[in-house]
Formats: sequence, structure tokens, C-alpha cells
Amino acid sequence: MKKYCCGLFAVIVSWLLVSCGGDDYHYPSVKQDFLTAFPGTDGRLESVLTDEGDTFCVVEDMSGLCADAPVRIVANYETLAADGGKVAGVKWYGVLQAVSPVPLVADEFKEGVKTEPSEIQSIWLGHDYLNIILKVRQQGKHLFHFVEDEVSADEESGRVKVRLTLYHDVSSSVQDYGKRAYLSVPLRQYMTEGVQGVDVSFNVYTYSGSLKTYVLDETGFYVEES
Repeated sequence: MKKYCCGLFAVIVSWLLVSCGGDDYHYPSVKQDFLTAFPGTDGRLESVLTDEGDTFCVVEDMSGLCADAPVRIVANYETLAADGGKVAGVKWYGVLQAVSPVPLVADEFKEGVKTEPSEIQSIWLGHDYLNIILKVRQQGKHLFHFVEDEVSADEESGRVKVRLTLYHDVSSSVQDYGKRAYLSVPLRQYMTEGVQGVDVSFNVYTYSGSLKTYVLDETGFYVEES
């Protein structure tokens, strides 16, 4: 496999929370969020950082995920309270590694930039990340990455403007029922000394044949279509 493929991920999931037990079963208070997870010395996930800046230890982890560096995940989890009402940590009910490679310029994709269609269900800025829930229809293996089209700095505002395009390659054109993929674009590499914030324009080619640009900046969020 060529070097440029190292960051390509094939991730299509059905994200389900399964309950068990009889009619007396009490559903836990479970959240689904993007998180940054940190491994311990044995590689197992030991703590997580939320996009609100809160850090929790992992009390119970049956995910089977191991890592040698911080990893971006999507988790169904419950916060567990200790004596006094403070949060003691989190318990997993489901964990998935998100697609989260650092964007590359177009020349680094030796076989060219692939832009198969998809559609964005949700997109928002998190803690040093752009979080995306993506919907796709084709069967087969889907490969994702992020193409860095342009980066410019505004010295007056102290903000960096980043224009990105979704890399999407798929092995089949056969249509299927919609499935979701979870993507999280790292932005911390643009937060160099003196930078006050990052404004993002994210391009996605859609099933209608149009190009949608999702703009997230200090003024808010809007969508352009061409």
C-alpha cells in the first residue's frame, strides 16, 4: 500500500444501543458524543476529553480498542457519579474509532483526489476538531480522507481560513439503504502561535450532482451550493 493511503479509513457503521432484560429494565442516561481518548501504558483507553473540555477516566471499557497515541472516537457512554455527586468516570456502551486523519494537500494523493457523492447529516466545530456525521448510499468499501485545498491567515483578525474537500472513494456504485460514517477533522495543526481561531469551509459532492460548501466561522454557520 502506498504511503498516502495510511490515513484512509473504511468505516461504515450502524450505531445501535441494545437493551436487555424485562419490562423493569431502567435505561441508563447514555450520551453519544465525539471524544478524544487517551491510552494507558497497556494501550487500553484510560481517559477521555470531551469537546466541552471535561476530562473523565474510563471506569469500564469493553470496547477492545487499543492505541499508542490519543485517538478520536464516537462513544455511547454513561457518566458515573461518585460520593458527593461528582463524576467518577465514564462507562462505555459502544465505541467506534472516528475517521480522523490530518488533511493532506492534493498532490499527496498519488492516484488523484476521489470525490464520490455523499451527504452531510450533521456538522459542527468541537474541541480542535470539525465533527461530521456523513450519510452514504453505495454498497462496498468506502475510503475517506480530507483534502487541504487552501490555508490563509488574516493578520488583522488573527484567524486562519482553511478550505477542505472530502476525499471519498468507494468500490461499488450499487445503491443501498443509507448508512452513516463518523468523521472528525483535526484542526489543532492550524492553531499556531498568535492564531485566535480557525474558520473552515468544507466541500462535499452530493447525490444531486451539486457541490455543497459548509462554512463555519466566527459569525456562525451557513451552506453554499453550486
